[in-house]
Amino acid sequence: MHMTLEYRVLLPLVALIGVFLTIILITHPRALRLYWRRSCTGRDWKRRFPQSSKQDIRRFLYMFVDGFAFPKTRALQFAPTDRVLNVYRSLYPVKDWPDALELETFARFLETQYGIKLRDIWREDLTLGEIFSKTISPVTHNRPGF
Repeated sequence: MHMTLEYRVLLPLVALIGVFLTIILITHPRALRLYWRRSCTGRDWKRRFPQSSKQDIRRFLYMFVDGFAFPKTRALQFAPTDRVLNVYRSLYPVKDWPDALELETFARFLETQYGIKLRDIWREDLTLGEIFSKTISPVTHNRPGF
């Protein structure tokens, strides 16, 4: 039985893609476990931002998890020291892999809710706490809730 050239090229390619996808599917949940294993981080948020109400902190975290399409019940599993890009990379460990526009959605929510343009403050090591600190300025602190 002779394989045509197309099958000789196509079969290994399909096998490689299958292995690649299997690796991603196995590592994807593991990367998020870092966050999901945590207990409530509310105390960390209050320690870092004692002037902010629990409601303000939750509103911000709900906006973050909404942007990333996580359940609201996961909101307080994110700490002020968590880097936004690390959360994103937990979802998409392969660079340039198509995504569901989580960062763009979060950025839109930030701008709508607080008037903060994520692209203006963006750094690869930007943390949730640093972003939240921008929401408690006198200009944005009194805006209505999300």
